[in-house]
Amino acid sequence: MMIPDTALHLLRTIYQGQSAGYLTLTAIHPSKRLPTPSRHIAITDQAAVHQALDDLIIANAQGWGAYFSIALRKHPLARWKRGGQSDLLVLPALFADLDGDLTTSFEHIQAAGRAGMPAASAMVGSGRGLHLYWFITPTTDFHTAHRVLAGLAQQLGGDVTTPTNALRLPGSQNTKPDVNRPCQLLWLAEHRRYTLADFRAFEVESPPQQQATVPSRWRAPPTLPNQLNPDLVEVVVRVLMRDYAGFVQRNGWIGSLCPCGHTRDQPGRHFGFSPLHGVGRCFGRHGQILLKELCTLIGVDPTHYGGLYLKRSQ
Repeated sequence: MMIPDTALHLLRTIYQGQSAGYLTLTAIHPSKRLPTPSRHIAITDQAAVHQALDDLIIANAQGWGAYFSIALRKHPLARWKRGGQSDLLVLPALFADLDGDLTTSFEHIQAAGRAGMPAASAMVGSGRGLHLYWFITPTTDFHTAHRVLAGLAQQLGGDVTTPTNALRLPGSQNTKPDVNRPCQLLWLAEHRRYTLADFRAFEVESPPQQQATVPSRWRAPPTLPNQLNPDLVEVVVRVLMRDYAGFVQRNGWIGSLCPCGHTRDQPGRHFGFSPLHGVGRCFGRHGQILLKELCTLIGVDPTHYGGLYLKRSQ
């Protein structure tokens, strides 16, 4: 299939001059009930990028949503991982995701402009809203970028985003059943470029995040239900902490990015895992996720760690 020119134009403008890093492309099924595959391609490998984009457009024609992550990753991650903030190399653009009534969105944009917000570098019609981009001198200050993104969302009435987030690829189809409309590049001012400091007036305080400390070794209590294998549960905890921006919550659960994939996710916002009970819960559409299902989603093979359950001695 042909890669849309609008997709190539926007990507080339965002990543111009980048000599390192990996572009992350992700396919998300609108049912949100299927694992979310991603590909991480060296931004300097033009042939590989084009092939991956072509494959993503084919998946989009088969009903999958087509997304790209704005921040480049440091390394090529595994197929089922999009990575957390520690995996980011550089963020070359700020962005905002405005869903809902277009008249209201444009009113917010005009009001933000009067308040001194820099004019956007690009605007995309997502199929049910607007995506705005501001091209910046690439930054590694992800903490400040996170706070600025929160401020942009607050000022514009948009959804909360983080530097790890992905947005729909222009030229693809918004495949949600209640939408089914094209995602289109509306305009692009490729020479309109800024620095992160240009947006400091819109920086807001982010909720404090708990330190993602990993216990040296997690041990199951004697009352672990169904005699689940503590070694396997430990591995699941470590993968969630390492690859899904997980952190230990006050109730002992692990809050992390949801392995099922959410386009506007934050650690602990959509998903939690209880090491005590060996079960995950998506607070979106997916509900309870048993340990076996969770292992499949995050790429852990239980047989490598002795199986799901403790072996009973004969």
